[in-house]
Amino acid sequence: MVSSGTLHVVSTELTVGSFAMAGAAFLFAGLASHHLLGLQRHVNLFDNVAHFALAFGLLAMPMAIATGIASSPGDGIDHPLLINKMFLSCASLGLALGVLNVRYRQGPSIWAEKWGKRWQMLGGMAASGLILTTASLGGTFSRGESLLDILHLPYDFVPLMPLWLSGLVLLVGIANIVTGRQASA
Repeated sequence: MVSSGTLHVVSTELTVGSFAMAGAAFLFAGLASHHLLGLQRHVNLFDNVAHFALAFGLLAMPMAIATGIASSPGDGIDHPLLINKMFLSCASLGLALGVLNVRYRQGPSIWAEKWGKRWQMLGGMAASGLILTTASLGGTFSRGESLLDILHLPYDFVPLMPLWLSGLVLLVGIANIVTGRQASA
């Protein structure tokens, strides 16, 4: 039988890898849609990769969460790091669903509109960044170190996400919703 810890490693790598790929593809799609670095002919490629990777990451996320809770010591979510991971992953989930919803409603033409391409890029990159931060917290919880240790984030209390960052995430989400509604009207 495979342990929940092993399944957590596999499902986390699928989730984090997908979100990392999506974040890079959203960056390149944004650059291409702004005609930067000579990438404009690849907008559709980056668009498809970004949204497919984001959707795949969302499909892998529930398994990572369930196996993470099952493999954590104690009675599930009883550590500030785990609670912060839950908050960050939920914020990422909301942003990712908003980005995918707008893309579904508007189609690839989102990259042709001035504000649409900016908010689509920012929303996708923010969702990816939140998942990468969540993964870094997991490294801190399990190994006592992570790549984000150089930022000296306050891991000891909940929530890790300060009010200004919560407001920024909320604004990006609202902008994605407004952009999607304007395009479908």
